[in-house]
Amino acid sequence: MKKIILTFISIAVVFGCSSGSGNEEITLVDQVTDSEQIFTIEDFKQIGFKQSKKYKVEDLPGATAAYYGFIKNKLDPKDDKIDFEIRFYANHADAVQMGTEPVANATGLDACVDKYCALWKEDLKQRVMLAELGVASFHAGSGKVIPKYYNYVIYGNMILMCPGWTEEDAMERCSKTMYALVPSLLLPTE
Repeated sequence: MKKIILTFISIAVVFGCSSGSGNEEITLVDQVTDSEQIFTIEDFKQIGFKQSKKYKVEDLPGATAAYYGFIKNKLDPKDDKIDFEIRFYANHADAVQMGTEPVANATGLDACVDKYCALWKEDLKQRVMLAELGVASFHAGSGKVIPKYYNYVIYGNMILMCPGWTEEDAMERCSKTMYALVPSLLLPTE
């Protein structure tokens, strides 16, 4: 009987240790990175971004442009396509000083995604998704509106808003996108 139990424990340990090998850990980028790099929508199109809409930015303080669109499957095999909102500013200082408050208002679990509290009201319907009531993973179906973008990255002159089911999941998508956009981020620092 002892041999059977020891054999069973050994098998469980082997399978338990090897089951995580399919999950790829990703190093998350910093939420704010001071960079002199100036991005345009063309940089994102080169990594597969498909522009769905160009927003009017008159009411978004300091912004020079803002876009809504998606990247197909290339960045995240779990998803068919991933929606993003990208906001551009003249430089990094403007992105941080004038862009942080509006993007923080529009992202995260407590994001304001209705006209009564949103700091920037342009096309709010693109910043929401439908959640199923009573389900922890919040899948579409119930009609309950929840925020789409759970995190963001400010890098150089742009702000990238990323979707996810949690803040970490969204930051993982932001990180994968930033690694595609700026491959040097993957290089080890000395």
